[in-house]
Amino acid sequence: MPHFTSAAGTPLHYELHGRGPLLVCQPGGPARPASYLDRLGGLDEERTLLLLDPRGTGASAPADDYGFAALADDLEALRLHLGVEDLDLLGHSAGALPTALYAARHPGRVRRLVLLTPTRRPIPFGDGEPDRPTLAGRLFDGEPWLDDALAAMKAADTASDEEIPALTRRFTPVFYGRWDAAARAHAFRPRDSASVPEAARGFGASPFDPATLAAVTAPVTVLAGDRDVSTGLAAPTVWTDWFSKARLEWLPGCGHFPWVDDPSRTARAIRTALA
Repeated sequence: MPHFTSAAGTPLHYELHGRGPLLVCQPGGPARPASYLDRLGGLDEERTLLLLDPRGTGASAPADDYGFAALADDLEALRLHLGVEDLDLLGHSAGALPTALYAARHPGRVRRLVLLTPTRRPIPFGDGEPDRPTLAGRLFDGEPWLDDALAAMKAADTASDEEIPALTRRFTPVFYGRWDAAARAHAFRPRDSASVPEAARGFGASPFDPATLAAVTAPVTVLAGDRDVSTGLAAPTVWTDWFSKARLEWLPGCGHFPWVDDPSRTARAIRTALA
């Protein structure tokens, strides 16, 4: 398995899939191994996807610092390991934070940046953005699973750590554009690797100042699903406005994992963003 040395001096694992120009893919979660990105809807037919396991996830070793700023430092270590002048970067969900920060810190080292359903983590609720249960109720009104999902979301607010996995399974349908066989297979796939708990807890320890993103010189594309309960419908516009050179594209009928909901459209949108 290919490895490189992180900025902290620990080994990090990645996988390469496909053919063509390299695209470095930073997973979200936070602290999920990158395998859930699959092949991004068939994008591997034209690009070589480098799926990176962040610190403490998958086959990557633990470290003392799991903040997204530290993960941004690991991207520069990866670039040096690969021996390339610049990178095409994709950050999914929480992965938008380290990739965007890397592009701001190293503007000459990023050719294109794609933020795929970027996290709403740094954006407060309000200003027209409802909380997740309210948005789920609006987007999925009439679905037979909705009442149970909303009840599970409410119960999760006060649940113990032991109760959370079962509750999460019940409200997982809200994170997909439609709850079909493909979504269920993706959501409930066997976990092929684990993460240390500290990796998720430590991710948000880094301070985030949107003003720093003005330093990004690479073209940025924000890809958002119009049925994405996790990101919401206001956050994609906020993300786009943080950059001096960015565009927003909506993926109709897609949730937080658009390559599952509409593989060909998602792959085509990423391909266009990287052109």
